[in-house]
Amino acid sequence: MIETCAGHKMEYRGTFEDLKNMVYKTDHEITAEKALYSQSIKIGHQIKVSTGAIVNWYEKKGTLQFQGGEIAKQKLEQDLAKYIEEKSQASFPKTTSNVSPPSSPEIFIVHGHDHVALEQLELALRRLGLEPYILQNTSGNGLTLIEALEREICTPTRSIKFGIVLLTPDDMGYAKSESKTAEKPRARQNVILEMGMLISALSRQNVAILIKQEVEIPSDLKGLRYIPFKNHVRENILELADLLADAGFTLDAKKIAHASR
Repeated sequence: MIETCAGHKMEYRGTFEDLKNMVYKTDHEITAEKALYSQSIKIGHQIKVSTGAIVNWYEKKGTLQFQGGEIAKQKLEQDLAKYIEEKSQASFPKTTSNVSPPSSPEIFIVHGHDHVALEQLELALRRLGLEPYILQNTSGNGLTLIEALEREICTPTRSIKFGIVLLTPDDMGYAKSESKTAEKPRARQNVILEMGMLISALSRQNVAILIKQEVEIPSDLKGLRYIPFKNHVRENILELADLLADAGFTLDAKKIAHASR
């Protein structure tokens, strides 16, 4: 149950990742997030959206506190309340049916250090009605990155059928035989490794590679189809939607138009 009181507070019990997902679903763009501390002890999280509104979540008590301009914070609170109520109701078992509603298809994301591009991709996928699966947010259980990757995409019972790789200019490099003037922007080495695993597990027809700006493409991967973008993932969202459709996903035209804005 949601409890709203004076000072724009309500109660939420869940995970921070679920809270972020609900903020995305309200179509508010997240511009910043950080942990909240009191005397060096972590007590919660803060999310700021593009309207200037802020929501603080105090994890132990479950309290949500909204800040910012009066109109902006009221809008965020009202929009978020609906999804928190749905989440709260879903946490109680239904006695009328044992059949769970179908979940949104998951898309495995491989990414580097460009978290702005990652958030852009997350938002675009949710607007398409898809659920991004990001290893750093969902793995845990003491597994290394490679072990978690193998568990999620390299097993016969895997539920993930499609992957997206974000190649962003996180590093600079050049051949040893050349001079520093030949250096070019490159994706991180771990991203290239994970991309190879993803292609091996899902096949190249089920992997989309988004390449930002002038990132150097590894020579062994030049036969693959790349989707370029300069500043924002949505620049070529129609091409990504075509790849998803070719892989068997059914996408709503209105959602595609919404994701491209």
